[in-house]
Amino acid sequence: MQKRTDYNGVTYFYSEGLYPVRHGFSTRQGGLSKLEYTKSLNLGFYRGDKDIIVKKNIERFCEAVDIDSEELIIMPQIHSTNIIEVTRDNCGHGIYSPATFEGDALVSNSRGVALGVRIADCVPILMADYGAGVIAAVHAGWRGTVGDIVGKTVEKMCFLGASAEDIRVAIGPHISMANYEVGQEVARAVLDVVGEANLTFSHLRTTENPGKFLCGLGEVNKTLLLRAGVKEEHIDMCTECTYDNAELFYSHRRMGEKRGSLMGIIAI
Repeated sequence: MQKRTDYNGVTYFYSEGLYPVRHGFSTRQGGLSKLEYTKSLNLGFYRGDKDIIVKKNIERFCEAVDIDSEELIIMPQIHSTNIIEVTRDNCGHGIYSPATFEGDALVSNSRGVALGVRIADCVPILMADYGAGVIAAVHAGWRGTVGDIVGKTVEKMCFLGASAEDIRVAIGPHISMANYEVGQEVARAVLDVVGEANLTFSHLRTTENPGKFLCGLGEVNKTLLLRAGVKEEHIDMCTECTYDNAELFYSHRRMGEKRGSLMGIIAI
């Protein structure tokens, strides 16, 4: 995963593995937000900034990655496995027009469409089969992860014309295993979806706290992508931790509700 700072100060991450698909994972740098906890590139509405500021931030980020903000589609995210297929008719949804659907993954085979998901510790996953013209953007918190939202998204992409072995994947900045302590409920769900025979220390580790575990959400999603037929060499996972790096990232676990939102976007 590479880091780039655009001419207007917008810093973002991108994957050479997705080239020539336009995409990026935002940081908190390069925006107009002034509140201490949202400055400066907050891309989430209802976090304390005026809507016009958030829209201008989204436009700045889109410009940096060469995506038309009017083609971007976002939606309220609900920690589900709901996958929404969208077309050009949905462009601007959640930004310039009111949201009428919600979920945690967007999929499209329409040209001139951009997809976006917002995160602040959860795992943002961008996928593309460039030849087939099919793209997806996934928000994977622990509930979506253990519900195999990535595997279901691959299946949906293939229904729209993609081939699993041709899908390229970029897993963006997210909370690292070292900073993501979970309880027995989450640990059991991870074990169930990965399978005891496949479980490794990159998925779960015990801690000194009884009944607590460290969970590698990114690695769990990578395992599920491999199970869905995506080639390992086609998966690029960012090692940046949203919890550790306060200069670059908002983090729900570090900051609580008073925080901004990051975004991953993709267009073809």
